[in-house]
Amino acid sequence: MTADRVDVHITLAGSLWLAQVDGVAGGMSARTLKELHGDVAEGLPFLFADRPQPPTPVYHYALPGLSEQDLDDFAALQRQAAAIAEDYTRTLKKRVKHMHELGLSDGDIGELLGLTKQRIQQIRTNANDESRQVS
Repeated sequence: MTADRVDVHITLAGSLWLAQVDGVAGGMSARTLKELHGDVAEGLPFLFADRPQPPTPVYHYALPGLSEQDLDDFAALQRQAAAIAEDYTRTLKKRVKHMHELGLSDGDIGELLGLTKQRIQQIRTNANDESRQVS
């Protein structure tokens, strides 16, 4: 635990999620993990009232057959997938714009890119809306 972070150890006991905050006596419980996360977030300012800012919780999960590395690996894959999706969207918008400027129809653009005419129209409409908002 550092001054700006606190380790929170979470386990599942029957139907209850249990949280133990490092350096704090006792613990918290809730029926759902989302509820427990909310309770921890709400409780930290009171548990660490002596600090100007409450620490950020760093969650550690102990679940049978699921390691922290499993969760970390999945989080890394999510970040990679988000980056790929962002790159795909940016590239798609550029290609659609360029092909439209070349005079291709939405149907032909869709055929070249493996998308429907309606999806191409949606991309162009959204791109036009975004450029108007920037102006």
